[in-house]
Amino acid sequence: MDKHPLGEMLIQEKLITPAQLEKAIAEQKASNKRLGHALIDLGYITEDDLLKILGKQLDTPYINLNDVIIDPEIIKLIPEDICRRYKILPYSQEDNSVYVAMIDPLDFRVINDIKFLIHKEIKPMLASEKALAKSISRYYGLTDEMRDMVKQIDNQLLDDGQTGESEKASEASDDAHIIKIVDLVIINAVKERVTDIHIEPFEKTMRIRYRKDGVLHEVPAPPFSLYPAMVSRIKIMSRLDIAETRLPQDGRITKKVTGRDVDFRVSIVPNQFGERIVLRVLDRGATILDLEKLGMQGSDLDKFNDAINKPYGMILISGPTGSGKTTTLYAALNKIYSTGDNILTIEDPIEYSFFGIGQVEVKEEIGLTFARVLKSFLRHDPDIILLGEMRDFETADISVRAALTGHLVFSTIHTNDAPSTVTRLIDMGIEPFLINSCIVMVMSQRLVRKACEHCREDYMMSADEQLAALGVIIKKEGAKFYKTKGCEICGGSGFRGRLAIYEIMVMDGELKNMIAKRAEPHELKAAAMKNGMRTLFQAGIDQALKGMTTVDEIIKIAGTANQ
Repeated sequence: MDKHPLGEMLIQEKLITPAQLEKAIAEQKASNKRLGHALIDLGYITEDDLLKILGKQLDTPYINLNDVIIDPEIIKLIPEDICRRYKILPYSQEDNSVYVAMIDPLDFRVINDIKFLIHKEIKPMLASEKALAKSISRYYGLTDEMRDMVKQIDNQLLDDGQTGESEKASEASDDAHIIKIVDLVIINAVKERVTDIHIEPFEKTMRIRYRKDGVLHEVPAPPFSLYPAMVSRIKIMSRLDIAETRLPQDGRITKKVTGRDVDFRVSIVPNQFGERIVLRVLDRGATILDLEKLGMQGSDLDKFNDAINKPYGMILISGPTGSGKTTTLYAALNKIYSTGDNILTIEDPIEYSFFGIGQVEVKEEIGLTFARVLKSFLRHDPDIILLGEMRDFETADISVRAALTGHLVFSTIHTNDAPSTVTRLIDMGIEPFLINSCIVMVMSQRLVRKACEHCREDYMMSADEQLAALGVIIKKEGAKFYKTKGCEICGGSGFRGRLAIYEIMVMDGELKNMIAKRAEPHELKAAAMKNGMRTLFQAGIDQALKGMTTVDEIIKIAGTANQ
Protein backbone atom coordinates (compact mmCIF):
# COMPACT_ATOMS: atom_id res chain seq x y z
CA MET A 1 0.00 0.00 0.00
CA ASP A 2 1.33 3.42 -0.96
CA LYS A 3 2.20 5.76 1.86
CA HIS A 4 -0.18 8.70 2.09
CA PRO A 5 0.29 10.80 5.25
CA LEU A 6 -3.28 12.10 5.09
CA GLY A 7 -4.68 8.61 4.58
CA GLU A 8 -2.54 7.17 7.36
CA MET A 9 -3.71 9.87 9.79
CA LEU A 10 -7.34 9.20 8.91
CA ILE A 11 -6.81 5.48 9.56
CA GLN A 12 -5.08 6.24 12.87
CA GLU A 13 -8.06 8.38 13.89
CA LYS A 14 -10.33 5.44 12.87
CA LEU A 15 -12.20 7.63 10.40
CA ILE A 16 -11.60 5.27 7.47
CA THR A 17 -10.42 1.71 6.90
CA PRO A 18 -7.39 0.63 4.82
CA ALA A 19 -9.77 -0.81 2.22
CA GLN A 20 -11.58 2.53 1.94
CA LEU A 21 -8.24 4.32 1.52
CA GLU A 22 -7.29 1.97 -1.33
CA LYS A 23 -10.60 2.65 -3.05
CA ALA A 24 -10.18 6.41 -2.60
CA ILE A 25 -6.66 6.27 -4.09
CA ALA A 26 -8.05 4.47 -7.13
CA GLU A 27 -10.78 7.10 -7.42
CA GLN A 28 -8.17 9.85 -7.06
CA LYS A 29 -6.10 8.45 -9.93
CA ALA A 30 -9.15 7.98 -12.15
CA SER A 31 -10.60 11.44 -11.58
CA ASN A 32 -7.41 13.47 -11.00
CA LYS A 33 -8.81 14.97 -7.81
CA ARG A 34 -7.18 15.37 -4.41
CA LEU A 35 -7.32 12.42 -2.03
CA GLY A 36 -9.32 14.34 0.55
CA HIS A 37 -11.99 15.28 -1.99
CA ALA A 38 -12.12 11.70 -3.26
CA LEU A 39 -12.76 10.47 0.30
CA ILE A 40 -15.53 13.04 0.77
CA ASP A 41 -17.15 12.25 -2.59
CA LEU A 42 -17.16 8.56 -1.72
CA GLY A 43 -18.93 9.38 1.54
CA TYR A 44 -16.19 7.98 3.79
CA ILE A 45 -15.49 11.23 5.63
CA THR A 46 -17.05 14.67 5.99
CA GLU A 47 -15.41 18.01 5.21
CA ASP A 48 -15.17 18.57 8.97
CA ASP A 49 -13.20 15.32 9.37
CA LEU A 50 -10.81 16.31 6.58
CA LEU A 51 -10.16 19.82 7.89
CA LYS A 52 -9.51 18.59 11.44
CA ILE A 53 -6.86 16.21 10.13
CA LEU A 54 -5.38 18.87 7.84
CA GLY A 55 -5.23 21.19 10.85
CA LYS A 56 -3.19 18.58 12.72
CA GLN A 57 -0.91 18.14 9.70
CA LEU A 58 -0.31 21.89 9.49
CA ASP A 59 -0.18 22.33 13.26
CA THR A 60 -2.94 24.89 12.89
CA PRO A 61 -6.21 24.76 14.85
CA TYR A 62 -9.38 24.13 12.82
CA ILE A 63 -12.53 26.14 13.54
CA ASN A 64 -16.07 25.34 12.39
CA LEU A 65 -17.49 28.83 11.82
CA ASN A 66 -21.03 27.44 11.63
CA ASP A 67 -20.88 26.58 15.34
CA VAL A 68 -19.66 29.91 16.74
CA ILE A 69 -20.92 33.44 17.27
CA ILE A 70 -18.33 36.17 16.71
CA ASP A 71 -18.34 39.42 18.68
CA PRO A 72 -19.29 42.33 16.34
CA GLU A 73 -16.39 44.34 17.80
CA ILE A 74 -13.98 41.68 16.56
CA ILE A 75 -15.56 41.79 13.09
CA LYS A 76 -14.83 45.51 12.91
CA LEU A 77 -11.06 44.87 13.15
CA ILE A 78 -10.80 43.96 9.44
CA PRO A 79 -12.76 45.76 6.68
CA GLU A 80 -15.29 43.80 4.68
CA ASP A 81 -13.55 44.24 1.32
CA ILE A 82 -10.30 42.81 2.76
CA CYS A 83 -12.13 39.79 4.20
CA ARG A 84 -13.84 39.09 0.89
CA ARG A 85 -10.65 39.58 -1.15
CA TYR A 86 -8.48 37.31 0.98
CA LYS A 87 -11.28 34.97 2.16
CA ILE A 88 -10.54 35.52 5.84
CA LEU A 89 -12.52 36.44 8.95
CA PRO A 90 -11.37 37.70 12.38
CA TYR A 91 -12.57 35.29 15.03
CA SER A 92 -11.31 36.41 18.45
CA GLN A 93 -8.71 38.60 20.16
CA GLU A 94 -6.25 37.80 22.94
CA ASP A 95 -4.06 40.66 24.17
CA ASN A 96 -2.32 41.98 21.03
CA SER A 97 -3.08 38.90 18.92
CA VAL A 98 -6.05 38.31 16.63
CA TYR A 99 -7.17 34.83 15.62
CA VAL A 100 -8.12 34.86 11.93
CA ALA A 101 -10.01 32.10 10.12
CA MET A 102 -8.45 31.36 6.71
CA ILE A 103 -8.74 28.87 3.86
CA ASP A 104 -4.93 28.70 3.57
CA PRO A 105 -3.26 29.35 6.95
CA LEU A 106 0.17 29.02 5.29
CA ASP A 107 -0.35 32.06 3.04
CA PHE A 108 2.20 34.29 4.77
CA ARG A 109 1.69 37.10 2.27
CA VAL A 110 -1.91 37.52 3.45
CA ILE A 111 -0.90 37.13 7.09
CA ASN A 112 1.72 39.87 6.74
CA ASP A 113 -0.71 42.18 4.90
CA ILE A 114 -3.29 41.84 7.68
CA LYS A 115 -0.65 42.29 10.37
CA PHE A 116 0.47 45.53 8.72
CA LEU A 117 -3.14 46.69 8.31
CA ILE A 118 -4.35 46.24 11.90
CA HIS A 119 -0.99 46.46 13.75
CA LYS A 120 -1.57 43.22 15.64
CA GLU A 121 -0.11 39.74 15.66
CA ILE A 122 -2.06 37.30 13.48
CA LYS A 123 -2.76 33.74 14.59
CA PRO A 124 -4.20 31.82 11.61
CA MET A 125 -6.92 29.19 11.97
CA LEU A 126 -8.09 26.74 9.32
CA ALA A 127 -11.71 27.07 8.11
CA SER A 128 -13.72 25.74 5.18
CA GLU A 129 -14.27 27.98 2.16
CA LYS A 130 -18.02 27.37 2.31
CA ALA A 131 -18.33 28.31 6.00
CA LEU A 132 -16.14 31.39 5.47
CA ALA A 133 -18.25 32.71 2.60
CA LYS A 134 -21.40 32.14 4.61
CA SER A 135 -19.99 33.86 7.72
CA ILE A 136 -18.70 36.86 5.78
CA SER A 137 -22.18 37.36 4.31
CA ARG A 138 -23.67 36.95 7.77
CA TYR A 139 -21.44 39.36 9.70
CA TYR A 140 -20.99 42.03 7.03
CA GLY A 141 -24.60 41.99 5.85
CA LEU A 142 -25.66 45.18 7.64
CA THR A 143 -25.74 47.98 5.09
CA ASP A 144 -23.80 51.21 5.65
CA GLU A 145 -27.10 53.09 5.65
CA MET A 146 -28.47 50.94 8.47
CA ARG A 147 -25.21 51.19 10.44
CA ASP A 148 -25.38 54.99 10.32
CA MET A 149 -29.02 55.01 11.44
CA VAL A 150 -28.35 52.56 14.28
CA LYS A 151 -25.48 54.72 15.50
CA GLN A 152 -27.63 57.88 15.44
CA ILE A 153 -30.51 56.19 17.28
CA ASP A 154 -28.17 54.68 19.88
CA ASN A 155 -26.69 58.12 20.59
CA GLN A 156 -30.17 59.65 20.79
CA LEU A 157 -31.39 56.98 23.25
CA LEU A 158 -28.35 57.50 25.45
CA ASP A 159 -28.82 61.30 25.40
CA ASP A 160 -32.50 60.91 26.32
CA GLY A 161 -31.81 58.29 28.98
CA GLN A 162 -33.95 55.69 27.17
CA THR A 163 -33.06 52.01 27.17
CA GLY A 164 -35.89 50.71 25.01
CA GLU A 165 -38.61 50.37 27.70
CA SER A 166 -42.04 49.51 26.32
CA GLU A 167 -43.57 52.81 27.46
CA LYS A 168 -41.21 54.62 25.09
CA ALA A 169 -41.76 52.22 22.20
CA SER A 170 -44.83 53.89 20.72
CA GLU A 171 -43.14 57.28 20.63
CA ALA A 172 -39.91 55.85 19.21
CA SER A 173 -41.76 53.86 16.54
CA ASP A 174 -42.59 57.14 14.78
CA ASP A 175 -38.92 58.11 14.63
CA ALA A 176 -37.76 58.43 11.02
CA HIS A 177 -34.73 56.23 11.69
CA ILE A 178 -36.83 53.39 13.16
CA ILE A 179 -39.14 53.60 10.15
CA LYS A 180 -36.14 53.33 7.83
CA ILE A 181 -34.61 50.40 9.73
CA VAL A 182 -37.85 48.38 9.58
CA ASP A 183 -38.21 49.29 5.91
CA LEU A 184 -34.65 48.13 5.21
CA VAL A 185 -35.24 44.77 6.93
CA ILE A 186 -38.35 44.27 4.79
CA ILE A 187 -36.91 45.62 1.51
CA ASN A 188 -33.69 43.59 1.81
CA ALA A 189 -35.80 40.46 2.37
CA VAL A 190 -37.77 41.10 -0.82
CA LYS A 191 -34.61 41.80 -2.82
CA GLU A 192 -33.08 38.52 -1.62
CA ARG A 193 -36.27 36.58 -2.48
CA VAL A 194 -36.85 35.59 1.13
CA THR A 195 -40.06 33.72 2.04
CA ASP A 196 -40.18 34.52 5.78
CA ILE A 197 -38.67 37.12 8.11
CA HIS A 198 -38.14 36.07 11.76
CA ILE A 199 -37.55 38.82 14.35
CA GLU A 200 -36.91 37.40 17.82
CA PRO A 201 -36.01 38.88 21.22
CA PHE A 202 -33.70 37.24 23.74
CA GLU A 203 -32.55 38.34 27.17
CA LYS A 204 -30.05 40.95 26.02
CA THR A 205 -30.09 40.77 22.26
CA MET A 206 -32.33 40.40 19.24
CA ARG A 207 -32.02 38.16 16.22
CA ILE A 208 -33.23 38.60 12.64
CA ARG A 209 -33.33 35.60 10.33
CA TYR A 210 -34.41 35.24 6.71
CA ARG A 211 -35.78 31.98 5.34
CA LYS A 212 -34.24 31.69 1.91
CA ASP A 213 -34.48 28.58 -0.26
CA GLY A 214 -36.17 26.81 2.65
CA VAL A 215 -33.35 27.44 5.17
CA LEU A 216 -33.13 30.09 7.91
CA HIS A 217 -30.08 32.37 7.73
CA GLU A 218 -29.18 34.86 10.43
CA VAL A 219 -28.53 38.42 9.29
CA PRO A 220 -27.00 41.29 11.29
CA ALA A 221 -29.55 42.91 13.59
CA PRO A 222 -29.77 46.40 15.17
CA PRO A 223 -29.10 46.75 18.92
CA PHE A 224 -31.61 45.23 21.34
CA SER A 225 -32.47 48.73 22.61
CA LEU A 226 -34.36 49.30 19.33
CA TYR A 227 -36.44 46.14 19.53
CA PRO A 228 -39.55 47.53 21.30
CA ALA A 229 -39.76 50.42 18.82
CA MET A 230 -39.38 48.02 15.88
CA VAL A 231 -42.22 45.83 17.21
CA SER A 232 -44.46 48.88 17.60
CA ARG A 233 -43.61 50.06 14.11
CA ILE A 234 -44.56 46.68 12.61
CA LYS A 235 -47.81 46.71 14.63
CA ILE A 236 -48.65 50.17 13.27
CA MET A 237 -47.97 49.01 9.71
CA SER A 238 -50.16 45.92 10.30
CA ARG A 239 -52.93 47.97 11.98
CA LEU A 240 -52.63 45.94 15.19
CA ASP A 241 -53.05 47.00 18.82
CA ILE A 242 -49.75 48.49 20.03
CA ALA A 243 -50.76 48.23 23.69
CA GLU A 244 -51.57 44.50 23.51
CA THR A 245 -48.45 42.53 24.41
CA ARG A 246 -49.97 39.50 26.16
CA LEU A 247 -51.93 37.86 23.33
CA PRO A 248 -51.03 36.70 19.81
CA GLN A 249 -52.02 39.05 16.97
CA ASP A 250 -52.21 38.55 13.21
CA GLY A 251 -52.16 41.28 10.58
CA ARG A 252 -51.18 42.16 7.05
CA ILE A 253 -48.90 44.74 5.43
CA THR A 254 -48.86 45.92 1.83
CA LYS A 255 -45.72 47.81 0.85
CA LYS A 256 -44.39 49.04 -2.47
CA VAL A 257 -40.95 47.58 -3.10
CA THR A 258 -38.96 48.24 -6.28
CA GLY A 259 -42.08 49.58 -7.99
CA ARG A 260 -44.51 46.76 -7.14
CA ASP A 261 -46.88 46.01 -4.26
CA VAL A 262 -45.70 43.23 -1.97
CA ASP A 263 -47.90 41.70 0.74
CA PHE A 264 -46.66 40.52 4.13
CA ARG A 265 -48.66 38.27 6.44
CA VAL A 266 -47.73 39.21 10.03
CA SER A 267 -47.91 36.97 13.11
CA ILE A 268 -46.90 38.27 16.55
CA VAL A 269 -46.67 35.92 19.55
CA PRO A 270 -45.56 36.89 23.10
CA ASN A 271 -42.65 34.87 24.50
CA GLN A 272 -40.26 34.93 27.45
CA PHE A 273 -38.34 38.06 26.48
CA GLY A 274 -40.90 40.04 24.49
CA GLU A 275 -42.91 39.57 21.33
CA ARG A 276 -41.74 37.30 18.54
CA ILE A 277 -42.59 38.35 14.96
CA VAL A 278 -42.76 36.36 11.75
CA LEU A 279 -43.58 38.03 8.43
CA ARG A 280 -44.49 35.77 5.50
CA VAL A 281 -43.44 37.49 2.26
CA LEU A 282 -46.11 37.19 -0.44
CA ASP A 283 -44.43 38.66 -3.50
CA ARG A 284 -46.49 37.84 -6.55
CA GLY A 285 -44.05 39.74 -8.74
CA ALA A 286 -41.30 37.26 -7.80
CA THR A 287 -43.52 34.21 -8.14
CA ILE A 288 -42.93 32.05 -11.19
CA LEU A 289 -46.24 30.94 -12.69
CA ASP A 290 -44.69 28.86 -15.46
CA LEU A 291 -44.84 25.11 -14.86
CA GLU A 292 -41.67 24.39 -16.85
CA LYS A 293 -39.67 27.02 -14.97
CA LEU A 294 -40.93 25.56 -11.69
CA GLY A 295 -39.29 22.26 -12.64
CA MET A 296 -42.02 20.24 -14.37
CA GLN A 297 -40.75 18.59 -17.52
CA GLY A 298 -41.25 15.80 -20.04
CA SER A 299 -43.98 13.25 -19.46
CA ASP A 300 -44.91 14.81 -16.10
CA LEU A 301 -45.69 18.10 -17.83
CA ASP A 302 -47.73 16.30 -20.49
CA LYS A 303 -49.76 14.45 -17.85
CA PHE A 304 -50.38 17.61 -15.86
CA ASN A 305 -51.41 19.67 -18.89
CA ASP A 306 -53.78 16.91 -19.99
CA ALA A 307 -55.39 16.82 -16.54
CA ILE A 308 -55.89 20.58 -16.08
CA ASN A 309 -57.52 20.86 -19.51
CA LYS A 310 -60.26 18.36 -18.66
CA PRO A 311 -63.77 19.90 -18.68
CA TYR A 312 -64.59 18.54 -15.22
CA GLY A 313 -63.20 16.38 -12.43
CA MET A 314 -60.89 16.87 -9.45
CA ILE A 315 -57.13 17.49 -9.32
CA LEU A 316 -55.46 17.17 -5.93
CA ILE A 317 -51.96 18.35 -4.94
CA SER A 318 -50.40 16.97 -1.76
CA GLY A 319 -47.36 17.93 0.25
CA PRO A 320 -46.30 19.56 3.53
CA THR A 321 -46.64 23.26 4.31
CA GLY A 322 -44.18 25.29 2.27
CA SER A 323 -43.79 22.75 -0.53
CA GLY A 324 -45.09 25.10 -3.24
CA LYS A 325 -48.60 23.67 -3.63
CA THR A 326 -50.28 27.08 -3.87
CA THR A 327 -47.77 28.26 -6.47
CA THR A 328 -48.45 25.17 -8.58
CA LEU A 329 -52.21 25.78 -8.35
CA TYR A 330 -51.79 29.40 -9.46
CA ALA A 331 -49.52 28.25 -12.29
CA ALA A 332 -52.25 25.83 -13.40
CA LEU A 333 -54.90 28.57 -13.32
CA ASN A 334 -52.54 30.91 -15.17
CA LYS A 335 -52.12 28.24 -17.85
CA ILE A 336 -55.83 27.62 -18.42
CA TYR A 337 -57.21 31.10 -17.65
CA SER A 338 -59.73 32.35 -20.16
CA THR A 339 -62.25 35.19 -20.05
CA GLY A 340 -64.77 32.60 -21.20
CA ASP A 341 -64.53 30.74 -17.86
CA ASN A 342 -65.83 31.74 -14.45
CA ILE A 343 -63.00 30.89 -12.03
CA LEU A 344 -63.57 31.15 -8.28
CA THR A 345 -61.14 30.49 -5.41
CA ILE A 346 -61.53 29.96 -1.66
CA GLU A 347 -58.31 30.60 0.27
CA ASP A 348 -56.97 30.97 3.80
CA PRO A 349 -55.51 33.50 3.32
CA ILE A 350 -55.43 34.91 -0.22
CA GLU A 351 -51.71 34.78 -0.93
CA TYR A 352 -51.67 36.43 -4.36
CA SER A 353 -54.20 38.64 -6.09
CA PHE A 354 -55.10 37.29 -9.53
CA PHE A 355 -56.84 39.64 -11.98
CA GLY A 356 -60.00 38.24 -13.57
CA ILE A 357 -60.62 35.60 -10.88
CA GLY A 358 -63.12 35.77 -8.02
CA GLN A 359 -61.18 35.22 -4.77
CA VAL A 360 -62.70 34.81 -1.29
CA GLU A 361 -60.74 34.66 1.96
CA VAL A 362 -61.97 32.34 4.70
CA LYS A 363 -62.77 33.95 8.09
CA GLU A 364 -63.57 31.17 10.54
CA GLU A 365 -64.29 33.59 13.40
CA ILE A 366 -67.41 34.92 11.67
CA GLY A 367 -68.50 31.60 10.22
CA LEU A 368 -67.11 32.16 6.72
CA THR A 369 -65.70 28.63 6.34
CA PHE A 370 -64.46 26.67 3.34
CA ALA A 371 -67.66 24.60 3.29
CA ARG A 372 -69.98 27.61 3.52
CA VAL A 373 -68.25 29.52 0.71
CA LEU A 374 -68.07 26.39 -1.42
CA LYS A 375 -71.82 25.85 -1.14
CA SER A 376 -72.41 29.46 -2.19
CA PHE A 377 -69.97 29.16 -5.08
CA LEU A 378 -72.07 26.41 -6.64
CA ARG A 379 -74.84 28.99 -7.09
CA HIS A 380 -72.47 31.40 -8.88
CA ASP A 381 -72.26 29.45 -12.14
CA PRO A 382 -68.57 28.43 -11.79
CA ASP A 383 -66.55 26.59 -14.41
CA ILE A 384 -63.42 26.14 -12.30
CA ILE A 385 -63.14 26.14 -8.49
CA LEU A 386 -59.93 26.30 -6.48
CA LEU A 387 -60.27 25.18 -2.85
CA GLY A 388 -57.22 26.22 -0.81
CA GLU A 389 -57.23 23.13 1.37
CA MET A 390 -59.39 20.04 1.82
CA ARG A 391 -59.53 19.84 5.61
CA ASP A 392 -62.58 17.78 6.56
CA PHE A 393 -65.41 15.57 5.33
CA GLU A 394 -67.82 18.44 4.64
CA THR A 395 -65.49 20.32 2.28
CA ALA A 396 -64.30 17.07 0.68
CA ASP A 397 -67.90 15.89 0.13
CA ILE A 398 -69.03 19.19 -1.47
CA SER A 399 -65.87 19.28 -3.63
CA VAL A 400 -66.46 15.73 -4.88
CA ARG A 401 -70.06 16.48 -5.76
CA ALA A 402 -69.00 19.69 -7.54
CA ALA A 403 -66.51 17.68 -9.61
CA LEU A 404 -69.23 15.17 -10.46
CA THR A 405 -71.64 17.86 -11.66
CA GLY A 406 -69.54 19.39 -14.44
CA HIS A 407 -66.98 21.55 -12.59
CA LEU A 408 -63.20 21.36 -12.63
CA VAL A 409 -62.03 21.43 -9.01
CA PHE A 410 -58.47 22.03 -7.78
CA SER A 411 -57.45 21.56 -4.15
CA THR A 412 -54.59 20.67 -1.82
CA ILE A 413 -54.37 18.04 0.89
CA HIS A 414 -51.73 17.13 3.50
CA THR A 415 -50.32 13.67 2.72
CA ASN A 416 -46.79 12.35 2.25
CA ASP A 417 -47.20 11.05 -1.29
CA ALA A 418 -49.72 10.76 -4.10
CA PRO A 419 -51.09 7.24 -3.30
CA SER A 420 -51.71 8.18 0.36
CA THR A 421 -54.09 10.92 -0.80
CA VAL A 422 -56.66 8.34 -1.84
CA THR A 423 -56.65 6.58 1.53
CA ARG A 424 -56.82 9.98 3.26
CA LEU A 425 -60.06 10.76 1.39
CA ILE A 426 -61.47 7.36 2.33
CA ASP A 427 -60.52 8.01 5.98
CA MET A 428 -62.40 11.33 5.74
CA GLY A 429 -65.52 9.40 4.77
CA ILE A 430 -65.56 9.69 0.97
CA GLU A 431 -66.72 6.46 -0.66
CA PRO A 432 -64.26 4.76 -3.07
CA PHE A 433 -66.77 4.77 -5.95
CA LEU A 434 -67.04 8.59 -5.67
CA ILE A 435 -63.23 8.91 -5.68
CA ASN A 436 -63.04 6.76 -8.82
CA SER A 437 -65.73 8.84 -10.50
CA CYS A 438 -64.29 12.30 -9.90
CA ILE A 439 -60.50 12.27 -9.43
CA VAL A 440 -58.53 12.86 -12.61
CA MET A 441 -55.04 13.12 -11.13
CA VAL A 442 -53.24 13.25 -7.79
CA MET A 443 -49.84 14.92 -7.50
CA SER A 444 -47.38 15.15 -4.62
CA GLN A 445 -44.56 17.67 -4.65
CA ARG A 446 -41.55 18.99 -2.74
CA LEU A 447 -39.18 21.93 -3.16
CA VAL A 448 -35.45 21.24 -3.35
CA ARG A 449 -32.63 23.76 -3.41
CA LYS A 450 -30.92 24.39 -6.75
CA ALA A 451 -27.17 23.87 -6.89
CA CYS A 452 -25.27 27.13 -7.37
CA GLU A 453 -24.05 27.23 -10.98
CA HIS A 454 -20.94 29.14 -9.94
CA CYS A 455 -19.52 26.68 -7.39
CA ARG A 456 -20.98 23.28 -8.26
CA GLU A 457 -18.57 20.53 -9.26
CA ASP A 458 -19.35 17.27 -10.97
CA TYR A 459 -18.10 13.92 -9.71
CA MET A 460 -18.54 10.26 -10.51
CA MET A 461 -20.54 8.33 -7.94
CA SER A 462 -18.55 5.16 -8.41
CA ALA A 463 -19.18 3.51 -5.05
CA ASP A 464 -21.58 0.65 -5.78
CA GLU A 465 -22.57 0.37 -2.15
CA GLN A 466 -23.80 3.98 -2.14
CA LEU A 467 -26.06 3.41 -5.12
CA ALA A 468 -27.29 0.21 -3.51
CA ALA A 469 -28.05 2.10 -0.31
CA LEU A 470 -29.96 4.72 -2.26
CA GLY A 471 -31.86 1.99 -4.08
CA VAL A 472 -31.45 3.69 -7.44
CA ILE A 473 -30.31 2.23 -10.73
CA ILE A 474 -28.51 4.66 -13.04
CA LYS A 475 -29.04 3.52 -16.63
CA LYS A 476 -26.66 6.06 -18.12
CA GLU A 477 -23.05 4.82 -18.23
CA GLY A 478 -20.63 7.08 -16.38
CA ALA A 479 -23.42 9.20 -14.89
CA LYS A 480 -22.25 12.37 -13.14
CA PHE A 481 -23.66 13.95 -10.02
CA TYR A 482 -22.81 17.33 -8.52
CA LYS A 483 -21.57 18.72 -5.21
CA THR A 484 -21.36 22.35 -4.17
CA LYS A 485 -18.53 24.21 -2.39
CA GLY A 486 -20.19 27.50 -1.50
CA CYS A 487 -19.09 30.87 -2.84
CA GLU A 488 -19.76 34.59 -2.45
CA ILE A 489 -22.51 34.54 -5.07
CA CYS A 490 -24.58 31.97 -3.15
CA GLY A 491 -23.61 33.35 0.26
CA GLY A 492 -21.59 30.24 1.09
CA SER A 493 -24.60 27.91 1.06
CA GLY A 494 -23.83 26.22 -2.26
CA PHE A 495 -27.43 26.73 -3.41
CA ARG A 496 -29.38 29.47 -5.20
CA GLY A 497 -33.14 29.25 -5.64
CA ARG A 498 -35.41 26.22 -5.52
CA LEU A 499 -37.20 23.95 -7.96
CA ALA A 500 -40.03 21.49 -7.52
CA ILE A 501 -39.96 17.73 -7.91
CA TYR A 502 -43.22 15.95 -8.65
CA GLU A 503 -44.90 12.58 -8.20
CA ILE A 504 -47.89 12.36 -10.56
CA MET A 505 -50.48 9.59 -10.26
CA VAL A 506 -52.99 9.46 -13.11
CA MET A 507 -56.10 7.41 -12.43
CA ASP A 508 -56.37 4.34 -14.66
CA GLY A 509 -58.48 1.19 -14.69
CA GLU A 510 -56.19 -0.92 -12.50
CA LEU A 511 -55.88 1.83 -9.87
CA LYS A 512 -59.65 2.32 -9.80
CA ASN A 513 -60.20 -1.40 -9.24
CA MET A 514 -57.73 -1.35 -6.34
CA ILE A 515 -59.32 1.77 -4.84
CA ALA A 516 -62.73 0.10 -5.02
CA LYS A 517 -61.22 -2.72 -2.92
CA ARG A 518 -59.75 -0.17 -0.47
CA ALA A 519 -56.15 -1.16 -1.24
CA GLU A 520 -53.33 0.06 1.02
CA PRO A 521 -51.15 3.02 -0.08
CA HIS A 522 -48.10 0.83 -0.78
CA GLU A 523 -50.21 -1.36 -3.08
CA LEU A 524 -51.50 1.70 -4.94
CA LYS A 525 -47.94 3.00 -5.21
CA ALA A 526 -46.69 -0.24 -6.76
CA ALA A 527 -49.53 -0.24 -9.30
CA ALA A 528 -48.99 3.44 -10.16
CA MET A 529 -45.24 2.90 -10.66
CA LYS A 530 -46.00 -0.05 -12.91
CA ASN A 531 -48.13 2.33 -14.96
CA GLY A 532 -45.27 4.86 -15.28
CA MET A 533 -45.44 7.01 -12.13
CA ARG A 534 -42.08 8.38 -11.01
CA THR A 535 -41.68 8.72 -7.25
CA LEU A 536 -40.45 11.94 -5.68
CA PHE A 537 -37.05 10.32 -5.17
CA GLN A 538 -36.78 9.21 -8.79
CA ALA A 539 -37.79 12.67 -10.00
CA GLY A 540 -35.17 14.17 -7.69
CA ILE A 541 -32.40 11.88 -8.92
CA ASP A 542 -33.22 12.92 -12.50
CA GLN A 543 -32.74 16.57 -11.49
CA ALA A 544 -29.50 15.70 -9.68
CA LEU A 545 -28.15 14.03 -12.83
CA LYS A 546 -28.88 17.25 -14.74
CA GLY A 547 -26.83 19.21 -12.23
CA MET A 548 -29.87 21.09 -10.94
CA THR A 549 -29.41 19.87 -7.36
CA THR A 550 -27.41 17.37 -5.28
CA VAL A 551 -28.06 13.80 -4.16
CA ASP A 552 -27.74 14.88 -0.50
CA GLU A 553 -30.47 17.48 -1.01
CA ILE A 554 -32.78 14.89 -2.60
CA ILE A 555 -32.25 12.43 0.26
CA LYS A 556 -32.88 15.21 2.78
CA ILE A 557 -36.16 16.26 1.17
CA ALA A 558 -37.52 13.09 -0.46
CA GLY A 559 -35.78 10.29 1.44
CA THR A 560 -34.42 7.30 -0.48
CA ALA A 561 -35.96 4.93 -2.99
CA ASN A 562 -36.73 2.48 -0.21
CA GLN A 563 -38.67 4.94 1.94
